[in-house]
Amino acid sequence: MTIRLAKIEDTNAIVQLLKESLGETLLKKTTTIWNYKHHQNPFGESPVLLAEENGQIIGVRAFMQWQWQDGNTIWQAYRAVDTATHPNHQRKGIFTKLTLLALENVGISKKCFVFNTPNEKSRPGYLKMGWVSLGKINIKIIPTFLYGVNYLFSKDEKYAISMGENQLQSLCEQHNERMKKGSGLFTPKSVDYLNWRYRDNPIQSYEIITGDNWYIAMHIKKHTYFNELRISEVLGADSPSERKQIRKVVTKFALQNRCLLIITTERQLFSLGYFGAVGPILTCRDLTENGVILSQSRNEKTWQYALGDLELF
Repeated sequence: MTIRLAKIEDTNAIVQLLKESLGETLLKKTTTIWNYKHHQNPFGESPVLLAEENGQIIGVRAFMQWQWQDGNTIWQAYRAVDTATHPNHQRKGIFTKLTLLALENVGISKKCFVFNTPNEKSRPGYLKMGWVSLGKINIKIIPTFLYGVNYLFSKDEKYAISMGENQLQSLCEQHNERMKKGSGLFTPKSVDYLNWRYRDNPIQSYEIITGDNWYIAMHIKKHTYFNELRISEVLGADSPSERKQIRKVVTKFALQNRCLLIITTERQLFSLGYFGAVGPILTCRDLTENGVILSQSRNEKTWQYALGDLELF
């Protein structure tokens, strides 16, 4: 078995391996999606390692590039995402070999870290390789009926407006400045990031609504017996009037699409509802010199995350 860096011409074979190993789940596997995630990412192309035997690709490990910022310091980061081993070659340690070598490659600078939210099945493997569990993500759960009565019969005011790219970039810069004054890591936002992450996302269809000085991106999660509205990104909810406008727009959209619950990481956006550690577990592999990231951000409470920074896509 040999291990090498992936090339663009390997894409079709990689996608086929993902299908053979993982099957077609809710997260679809196509060349369009692979290119979107790993070649069109505004943070940069993903480092991808392949395991090969007799000319056949039998393993893949991708780290998607990301950025987190703390104050004025921007940290290079990677999301541990797509990985697969061919069904005929499982239980040979290929996943571990690829992951450890990928860590070695990206960690040369000693100025980066890797993060993800692995499921119950894969988390033990990551912990054995040095990942640290930072705790469950805190989210706010709002039953739509708590606000539905107020907004269903309220005056139909038109809050949402079209926002140009210059204004949106200005809003991103305002957001980043506000987050810099907080405590902990946040993903810096830009027009390129928002367009890539939400507007042009081929995996998930997002509803994007903008106001005078705010932006929201949300999507509907369908369950067997009900729908749930997930607010992935909120920019500009800095004043009571802006938060009221956003609540009204979100609640009306939830009602129109029969969503029983609204989910967000923005605790102040809705005063009613339950806020607690009920999301997936955030994990981190610190590759910085002297473990700077974990010394400063040992649990998820020191991460200023939006739902869109951590949700699978």
